[in-house]
Amino acid sequence: MEIQDTHLVVEIKNKEPLELIDLTKSLVALGNQYASYASKNADSKIDREAKLYVKEIRTGSVILDLYDIARVGAIPFAEHVNTVIEFGKFIGNIGAYFLKKDGEKPQLNEGDYKDLSNIFNPVAKDSGSQVNFITVVNGNVEYKSSFNSVESNALQNLFQSEIKALHIPETLDGDNTKVLFYWNQAKNDLKSDTGNKGIIEKINPSALRVTFESDSIKEAMIKGDTNPFNHGYIVDVEVLTIKNKPVLYKIIKLHEIFDIQELQ
Repeated sequence: MEIQDTHLVVEIKNKEPLELIDLTKSLVALGNQYASYASKNADSKIDREAKLYVKEIRTGSVILDLYDIARVGAIPFAEHVNTVIEFGKFIGNIGAYFLKKDGEKPQLNEGDYKDLSNIFNPVAKDSGSQVNFITVVNGNVEYKSSFNSVESNALQNLFQSEIKALHIPETLDGDNTKVLFYWNQAKNDLKSDTGNKGIIEKINPSALRVTFESDSIKEAMIKGDTNPFNHGYIVDVEVLTIKNKPVLYKIIKLHEIFDIQELQ
């Protein structure tokens, strides 16, 4: 069986001296992403717990040889799936998608986007520089992706946009017409858009923030002749979510108001 020497080379062709903290954050973020990728994709338990470590830093540009710590003291044979190679492609594919819309969009969370932004930060800050991610097997280049400073800066901006998009509420699909609503807290101020929370048990047992389609609906539900907390309301709502979790009710139509005590 053929023994393989497989590692990831990170080559930063910098024009200006690298700030140590930027390089450190970049490598920490790269290590985070490798550990995350290995835990999700590696075949064996030892590979899923793998981390990258620096074996050598070479001169010229900043050239780092990174090895999978799971391979230390072990003998990696050719038939073993090599997570290092696939991780190198993973980084390249992320760049290809966001810069060229090439391939499928990777499934990333906010932490992933922050890590990726840190990975590219040393090059994004250094005009005219470039970073190469190279997977090497037995001295031969298996895969290589390259990003210059303009591309790295563009990726950072795109990652920031993705983070913002994760926090933008989306409308929850479903039939939310003529549902029963009651107040958890209400602010006796028609000019205020905060401080109002209500419950629709059909959708969520917890109180969520409330907004209104119109001031007339808001006035009818808050400024009536009697205590709004003694009433139930039959309403149509839009349910706004973040990461599929309901966070806000927008009341778009009021059908009926009734006294809760009369039903008890």
